[in-house]
Amino acid sequence: MKPCKECGGSGFLTEERDGALYARPCKCAKVEQAEKLVQSAGIPERYRCRYVFTEYRPKPQTCQEQALTLAKRYAEEYPALPSERNGLLFLGPCGVGKTHLAVAILQEVLMRKGLPVLFQDLNDLYRSIRSTYQPGSDESEYEILEPLVKVPLLLLDELGCVASAWAQDTLYYLISQRYNRERPTLFTTNFLDDPGKGETSLEDRIGTRSRSRLAEMCRTVLLDGPDHRRGGR
Repeated sequence: MKPCKECGGSGFLTEERDGALYARPCKCAKVEQAEKLVQSAGIPERYRCRYVFTEYRPKPQTCQEQALTLAKRYAEEYPALPSERNGLLFLGPCGVGKTHLAVAILQEVLMRKGLPVLFQDLNDLYRSIRSTYQPGSDESEYEILEPLVKVPLLLLDELGCVASAWAQDTLYYLISQRYNRERPTLFTTNFLDDPGKGETSLEDRIGTRSRSRLAEMCRTVLLDGPDHRRGGR
């Protein structure tokens, strides 16, 4: 990578004022800082340009349009949020924009306000934790979970993707830690509280303890409609 033409790679520019030299950050330093924030946020590359508010196309006068308005307001108000119910729980079938809106919030907070955020797919999280149980692993379960506990704004994608007792216990630990610290958290899930006949409820998937915590931590954002990935409109 070639050094910046303006600052020569130092990250600062000097200017003279009243006979004295002063240093100010170069534009390249701000760009580099933004890139580092994006990398550390863990947002999948596929989502970075696609999952923004301007690319979300809600059906007019539907819950999708209401969800977009709520998500935009959340991003605008963050971090000035109440201590209770300071998270959002996006529920709905596949392809209606749950992850799109949740990631769009992260990117607004990250790029416009320069505040740290973190994206975590729960399928990936469970695989990473299981890998620590293998002989010779140089990473512990605690080391994987601790950044998720500490980050100011977290998105947990695919809530309920694994319903084993182990997965429920792991999820409860993470939720309860953030609950106790009053840290805002975004969640997405394909499982509903009142599903149709023969379908599994969110509580069945994540456990009663976690669902109870979420009721106090989050406002529910219910989305519906056809699967846009299959060309639905």
